[in-house]
Amino acid sequence: MAWAGVWPAILQALLPVFWFVAKVFVFIFVYIWVRGTMPRFRYDQLMAFGWKFLLPLAIANLVITALIVALMA
Repeated sequence: MAWAGVWPAILQALLPVFWFVAKVFVFIFVYIWVRGTMPRFRYDQLMAFGWKFLLPLAIANLVITALIVALMA
């Protein structure tokens, strides 16, 4: 009968640890799976993507954000 009050306390202490470890394993599994199945990009492909797509996108984001802030003030 003395153990009846101990089990909920043990479960309350171990369940968060279990869920944390389970989430870490799922994240690692997905990361390794995606990294193993996706093709690697060459350096010149990444640089072209950055200059031709990401830089104009960042500048557009900056301009739109500035306009919104200026119009809201």
